Amino acid sequence: MLVEIKSKNGFRVVDLNRGRAIRERCLNCVGWETSRVRWCEAPDCQLYPFRLGGKGRPGEKIKAIRNYCPWCCNGSKVEVGLCPVTYCPLWPYRQSKVDRSLILPEKPKKPGQVDIQKTRRFDPIQQP
Repeated sequence: MLVEIKSKNGFRVVDLNRGRAIRERCLNCVGWETSRVRWCEAPDCQLYPFRLGGKGRPGEKIKAIRNYCPWCCNGSKVEVGLCPVTYCPLWPYRQSKVDRSLILPEKPKKPGQVDIQKTRRFDPIQQP
């Protein structure tokens, strides 16, 4: 699922799954230094077991995300549903159903690449 998230150099569009979303959140937490993710000093964090891409039983990653989000919102489950941080990589997975409202419809084009079918010719000099 293509989602726009915050990264080290601003915002970028990435193809996320639950594991990659956890990894991106961990990178965000430690200031995008990959070595600090490995030596994370928060073993009580819900995302800790999955920070390096650890495998688990089906449903463990989503359960960890759903336990992490209320912690981020000061323990309020109501605030999780109202979360304004849409650029967080965990945002689409924060509730019981995956929120696909901010998913981008297609892969972004390379800089300078134009989709010919979507462009319209514009004649600056109008004919009478």
